[in-house]
This record gives sequence, C-alpha cells and structure tokens, in this order.
Amino acid sequence: MEIRGRTFLAAIVAFTSLLLFSAVSDSAPSSNEAGRKYAVAQERLADLKKSPKKRKYRSYWIDAARTFESIEKKYPSSPQAGDCCFDRAGVYQDLYHWTRMTKDIDEAAKSYTACQASYPRHSRAPEALYQAIVLAKNKKDNAGALDIYRKLANGYPDSPWLDKAKARLGIKNIAKASKGSKKKKKEPEITKPPETVIEKPTAPKELGLVKNVRYWSEGAYTRVVIDLDRELKFKSTEVKNPDRLVFDIRNSRLDDSVRKDPIAVNNGILKQVRTSQYLPDTVRVVLDLASIKSYAAFLLHNDERLVIDVTGTEPAESDQPKTTDVALAEKPSPAPAPTPAPAPAPAPAPAPVPPPPPLPKVDKDERSDDKLSLSRQMGLKIKKIAIDAGHGGKDPGAIGRGGLKEKTITLDVAQRLAVLVKERLGCEVVMTRDRDVFIELENRPKIAKESKADLFVSIHVNANRKKKAKGIETYIQSLRASDREAMATAAFENSTTTKTLSELGSEVEKILKDLQTDDKLEESLYLAHAVQGSLISTMKPVQGKIVNLGVKRAFFYVLVNTKMPSILAEVGFISNPDEEKMLRQDTYRQKVAEALFDGVKKFVESRGQQTAGI
Repeated sequence: MEIRGRTFLAAIVAFTSLLLFSAVSDSAPSSNEAGRKYAVAQERLADLKKSPKKRKYRSYWIDAARTFESIEKKYPSSPQAGDCCFDRAGVYQDLYHWTRMTKDIDEAAKSYTACQASYPRHSRAPEALYQAIVLAKNKKDNAGALDIYRKLANGYPDSPWLDKAKARLGIKNIAKASKGSKKKKKEPEITKPPETVIEKPTAPKELGLVKNVRYWSEGAYTRVVIDLDRELKFKSTEVKNPDRLVFDIRNSRLDDSVRKDPIAVNNGILKQVRTSQYLPDTVRVVLDLASIKSYAAFLLHNDERLVIDVTGTEPAESDQPKTTDVALAEKPSPAPAPTPAPAPAPAPAPAPVPPPPPLPKVDKDERSDDKLSLSRQMGLKIKKIAIDAGHGGKDPGAIGRGGLKEKTITLDVAQRLAVLVKERLGCEVVMTRDRDVFIELENRPKIAKESKADLFVSIHVNANRKKKAKGIETYIQSLRASDREAMATAAFENSTTTKTLSELGSEVEKILKDLQTDDKLEESLYLAHAVQGSLISTMKPVQGKIVNLGVKRAFFYVLVNTKMPSILAEVGFISNPDEEKMLRQDTYRQKVAEALFDGVKKFVESRGQQTAGI
C-alpha cells in the first residue's frame, strides 16, 4: 500500500508539473508574438515620424494608433500591453501638432488618463499624467490641469515628472496645491469661465482663417471657392433688390492677403464678389448677381474650403469671359470706382443677336481615313467621354489587406478604357487624371464641363470592414442614398461623414432639380444600368460566382453639377482578399475595362437610334 501511495503521489506531482510547463509554454509564444508585433509597430511609427510626406496625412497616424490598440486588446496580459496604450496616446498627441484639431487633443488627453488608470504601476504612468497636464494647458483648461496635477502628486510623490509638472504650472509649494485645493477651486472657477467666454470670439488664435477666394466660370455656370484653414460653419442668405447671395463664415477672420475691395467678374452671372470682416468673428462674402437659376453651397475637406456653385442664364458668347481658377486675393482691383451700376448692365441684353450656330460639318480634327467612327456613322450627339480615375496622389483611396491601393487600380482601368473608347468607338476622351496626382473632387466635373464632354464615368473600387463583402455596383447621383451601405460608400468616396452629407439638404437639392429638368438623371440611370449589366455579364465567366449589387443612388461630390449623364462604378471590393488578388492581375483589369466599354457602347448605340434622323 505504501508503494502504491508513493507511486500515486509521484503521478500527481508529475501531472501538476506537466500542467505548469504547458501553461508556461502556452504563454511564452503569446508574449513573444506581442513583443514582435510591438517592435514592428514602433518601427512603422518611427518611419512615419521621419517621412515628411506621410506625417502630413491623418490616415497614417490613425493607422499607427489602431495598430497599438489592436496589440493591447489581443495581448492584454503581455508586458507590451501597457506600452501600446501609452504609445497610442502619444500618437494622437503628435497628430494634434499637425492638425490642431480639437478632437485629436481630446483623444490624446483621454487616452493618457485612461492608460494611467489601467496601468497605474507602469513606469510610464507618471509621464502620462504629466502629458495630460500639458494638453490641458494647451486647451487653456487651467482647472483641469490642476486636478490632474493633484492626482500626480498624490499617486507618484517621488516621481521626477512631478517637478516638471510643478514648473509647467508655476506651482511653488506642492503641499499648498494639494492640501489647499478647496480654497483654490472657489476662486478661479467663479471668475475665469466668463472671461474665456467673452474673450474667445475676439482672440485671433481661436478664430479660423479665410485664406483666399477664387472663382472659375464657363457658360452659364460659375464656381466660387473660399479656402479655409480649418472646418468652419457658414450661413447662406439669398437677398433680393438687388439680387445677391450672402455667406457669413462664423468664427473666422480674413487673411491680410485677401483683397477687401470688390472684385469685378461681369460674366453675365456674377457682377462682382465682395469680401469683408463683417463682425470681429465673422467673415462675409457677398456675390452680386446678374442672373441666377439656382445655387448650391457645401463644404469640402482635406484642404478645407467652401464651394459655391451658381447657375444662371448663359450670356452671349461675345460677352462671356472665360476664367480658370482666378485667385481673388491676387487679382488686381479694376480701375473704375467700385460702386455698382445695376441699371445699365441688363439693358443691352435683348439687343444683340446671338451668333449663328456652327454648321453640322465634320470636325476639323477628323483624320483623313475613309473608315468613319461609329459616332460619326450614326450622327451621334456623344462625341467626347470624360473618364475619371478615382483618388490619386496623396489620396490612396481604399487599401487592401495585401497593400493594393485603390488609386492604382482606378488609374490602370481608366487608361485601358480610354484606349478602347478611342480605338473602337472613335470618341474623344478626356481624363481627369492620367498619372498618379491628386485632383480635388470639385475639379473633376469641372474638367469634364470645360472640355464639353458628353458623358462622365468615374471609376472606383469599394471597401468594407467585413472582408467577405464582395460584388459590383454602379451609382447615379441622388440626395437620398438607396441604403446604409450606399451611404457608407458615398461617405468614404467623399472623405467626409454621413452626417455632413445629410446636412447639405436644400442647397444640393437645387442642383438635382436642375438635372431633372434636363433629363440628365434619367439618362444617367440608363447609362448606369447598361454599365452594371455589362460588368456582371462580362465578369461572371472570369470570376465564377459574382455578386450583383445592382444600380444604386447616393450623393457624390464628384458627380455634382456634371451637367451630363454621369455614373460612378464600384468595380469590386479591394477589402476582399479574393477580389484583391484578381484586381492585381492585368488580364482581370483588362476585362473590367472591356466591361465598362461595352456598357458605354450600349448606351451610345441606344442614343444613336433615338437621335437618328434628327
């Protein structure tokens, strides 16, 4: 019995040792993996800080912060979890130095205090409280900084960061700051808040900056762009007798380089543009109107600006000066006195006879070959097609898990489509970009209109948080999104939030009503169905099982005021690993381009049947 008892005891000891060994061996790989990933994340952050190009863009910083956050959540018991937490807070603090955005400094301060609470014994915990004090001082939150200081003094009385915080706050006696806190709270909190409320509107540092005002005009359309240094709110008012549009940009001041005297436009739509510091915290921009059908005003981001589109009656060609991106801050003031004289201006309008329309003969640039293009054989109205490769330059668009960028795919497909349109359809092609450059969203339809294109096709690649999401869909312009997915897609392509899109409301609706009167929405819908059907039928044999997401509606800045049948095609999901692999292949991208071409051709041919004999 004694032998059996010893044997049984030895077995228990051996089994317990095995369990302990397996526990150690299971935790070691986890710890090693966390260490390896943390080292990679630190290297990437160091590269970001060294790169002058990357550190200017918010997306790189957000990716770095999310990487640290994911490591902390995946390996919460690892030694690196605390480091990841504090590093994430540091990323937002560094980001604030570039953006000066309130949400970044708030996120940094919140993260520092949360990390200290989660890892109070970590060596970096006192430093986190010190950094939170620095951020509170930057926000001029003296009361908040003092509260954090007391927490630092009580929790880490021997830390060298306490002395730094003391010097930062100008506190001479630590004991008085912590023990006599009740007396100090009553004094400043009653008197200081009213002072900050009164001083804030007049303090130049707190106000946004109106940096420049510029305009562009073509035919019956004029665009005014007001460049800002940050996102600002505005109020628009339409005033009669005399007709003018008034835009008040709140919490802003006028840069010294912007001319304050009236700038003459006189293009038949606008008479002049006036800019002034209307109130100490409000810049007013006034558009004196000659004629107007509709107007729309909306904010664009990533280089903040207020865009104003004005549509009027098209003036006679001889009276229509064509201007391109004229900067009002740099344009010299006109010689005549700035006082407006509205009475004489409209008088000559009925008198001149418009120039005779050009004869419907063959274009001058037509080649001398006997083989006529399809567009000329059928006498089509569609002779020029604008192709827009989404994103580009500093804007990569969506990025696949394997590193493939949307801007690379869209440019390649757009170039292939351009070749097909020229060679097989005989139409002219206008590319909004033909290389890896950044083109502002509002300039893309402008390029198409300036070139007098008859169709506008914008090419994009979709993305979704769910990696299994896949399929093809085609969009037309609409103020109301078809569904939540359509709204999310539009929000990403517009680089703004769905809330901002919904706030555009009545302003953009004027543009859409104008499109409806010209039957452009109906034609855009037909073009979208032709392209979507062609994409599905062409890509199904190549891809095998394909998801047809259909034709949808959503609001896209790139389709605003295109004044022609316009669509936006999402030719796949770069976030889906399988579709990303296919999009890497030249043969697959060629098939996508051919599918887009077949859809455009089908639409062009249908237009030919309708217009033949006219």
